[in-house]
Amino acid sequence: MSPGPGVQMVRDLAIPLAYGTRLSGDLCRPAGRAAGPVLVSYYPYRTDDIIGSLFAGTRAGLARRGYATLFADMAGTGASGGDYAESFDLPREGRDCAEIIEWAAGQDWCDGRVGAWGVSYGGMNALAAAAHQPPHLRALVAVYATTDMYRDTIAPGDCPAMLGRYAWAAHMLALGLCPPTRQDPDGRWRRTWQRRLRRLAAGQPHALEWQAHPERDDYWQARVVDTAAIQVPAMLIGGWADAYADAMIRVFGQLTGPKRLIMGPWMHVLPHLSAVEPYDWVGAMADWWDTHLAPEPASARPAEPPVLFFCQGSGWRSARHWPPEGTAELRLFPAGHRLAPAAPTEPGEHGYQADPLVGMAAGIWDPFGTGSGWPEEQSGDDARSLTFTSDPWPEPLVIMGSPAADLCLYPAPDTETQLTARLCAVSPGGQSTLISSGWYRVRPADRGAATDRAGASDRAGASGRTGDAAPGAARAAQVRISLGETAAELPAGSRLRLSVACADFPHLWPTPSNPSLVLATGPGTGTELRLLASDPAGRRDRPAAITPPPAGPPDTGWVTDGEPLYRVTEDKVSGETSVTFGASSRLRPPSGADLRLAEVFTARVHPAQPAGAAVLAQVDARLRLPAGEQVQVAVRSTACRRSSAIEASVTLDGTTLLHQRWSGPEPEPPPTGPSSGARPPAETERSG
Repeated sequence: MSPGPGVQMVRDLAIPLAYGTRLSGDLCRPAGRAAGPVLVSYYPYRTDDIIGSLFAGTRAGLARRGYATLFADMAGTGASGGDYAESFDLPREGRDCAEIIEWAAGQDWCDGRVGAWGVSYGGMNALAAAAHQPPHLRALVAVYATTDMYRDTIAPGDCPAMLGRYAWAAHMLALGLCPPTRQDPDGRWRRTWQRRLRRLAAGQPHALEWQAHPERDDYWQARVVDTAAIQVPAMLIGGWADAYADAMIRVFGQLTGPKRLIMGPWMHVLPHLSAVEPYDWVGAMADWWDTHLAPEPASARPAEPPVLFFCQGSGWRSARHWPPEGTAELRLFPAGHRLAPAAPTEPGEHGYQADPLVGMAAGIWDPFGTGSGWPEEQSGDDARSLTFTSDPWPEPLVIMGSPAADLCLYPAPDTETQLTARLCAVSPGGQSTLISSGWYRVRPADRGAATDRAGASDRAGASGRTGDAAPGAARAAQVRISLGETAAELPAGSRLRLSVACADFPHLWPTPSNPSLVLATGPGTGTELRLLASDPAGRRDRPAAITPPPAGPPDTGWVTDGEPLYRVTEDKVSGETSVTFGASSRLRPPSGADLRLAEVFTARVHPAQPAGAAVLAQVDARLRLPAGEQVQVAVRSTACRRSSAIEASVTLDGTTLLHQRWSGPEPEPPPTGPSSGARPPAETERSG
């Protein structure tokens, strides 16, 4: 299977690390070139099949622009030896990547000029490597990445994330149990696989590690990348519909060297494969490398404005800063059911009983990039929330940056409460479109002095969504919910809507109970919505054009067939609601192997029993190796909010090599009901 004309592949390079581990990598380079610049990527997703397939076309495109790309399997993954670190140990993984950069710089196919790049985990490793300041690193590109996994993946707004991260954990366990698909003559592949099976059986899957550290403790703090240490020029590419949109903008603001930010209307999908506004990011990267990896860099700063972004409603724009100049703070105040431009003169209270199904219309985060899970029309979620809607805006309105909702709340005492705030644009016809959302976990420190609230329940029943709030003295919680970064232009006649709720299912775990609260508005409460906004005439960003991907056949890599899965169901008998996504795929990599994956992930909750919410994962891999051996891997897991039960099996030509069960970290009864699912017996069990 050829990478195409003008491109040469060198596979299974042995890359040594200082602590003795041998990594496996492959090199895609311009054919016939003795030495030139090299772009390094470090991934845990198997260069010989999964990640190699996804980037086959992208790497060939970069080679045709003159850039060799070195992909290396992370230690303990793919065909590499060694041990995979505990979840997202970015400083350690960045150190390894920095070593690879220096190793590559000394090879006869590299002229000493090296860049680091990657998407998602690969982008995180590129940033982490740059923080180690390897001498030969000239520049980097990071796409859909973060430097703080706890903040952006594990617990956004300090609220524990649900479906996406547990799906990823099951997926990674299955990939780790599969053997390398390239069989070397001396049998190293088999020894690597056998060692890895022993290590996985004796260790703990990712989900148990996360649940053992539910708070932002030293475990997570040690995994934060020191962005201030990054000195090389950096291009950051993010998507407004991706989980790492805020992270890309945050990192851009922290960088002090030459930098560029591109924000498109994309999910966690390679920009040239997006169904919405596909973009030639390969060409944009090559232009970046041309500027910063040339023997004599032309300039430390690109001539074009450093920020390129898609503004919902008006298309592509460019600016010198983020947020763009020409915006001013706009303050709106909940009053009754309205968002008013002036602060209300009368106090108001709005009672609310949490509904764990809020979030069903907000879409899902799919870490596998299938393109499923776009946000839908929001009226259903609006109806389950406290909502405040403005009058029609007489002129077009441009919203930039990160909105913030300041709220004065009276949450139920001794009850865990999570808050979700959503900003939507409501069309003249009543269609509600999500602009931005944010999350917040109410903690004891948020609660102020006791306040006399006698009769609050009676008054709240007349405004807002009803809920039982205990009268009498209560403690107010003053909170600020930072909503996600956004760029949107609303046409004249649109209305803004702020919705406040206590759930975002299946993005976040529901709280064990459905708490009640009262939102206080009016004088002295501080309840308001803050925006950065401008009218189109006053904005200072400029329209911009982008380059679409080159015309040609679909960039499917080594995938021969497959399809995504995404559905929402309600059991009319039990009342349980579930969200299911996944995919089936078949890959035929150049090694001659045949890999079939079938993955199904389901988040479920019963509205009256949120403590029984669970994520079920089912991953099956069938692999025929080049020499004909048949491998089957099965992973089944049931994750509750604070504990998980995971089972895995591996067979080779019908002989069981591993049958393992893990559980922990806290004892928690499995969810009950018609769909709880029985787990098959396991031969061994480990408790975390």
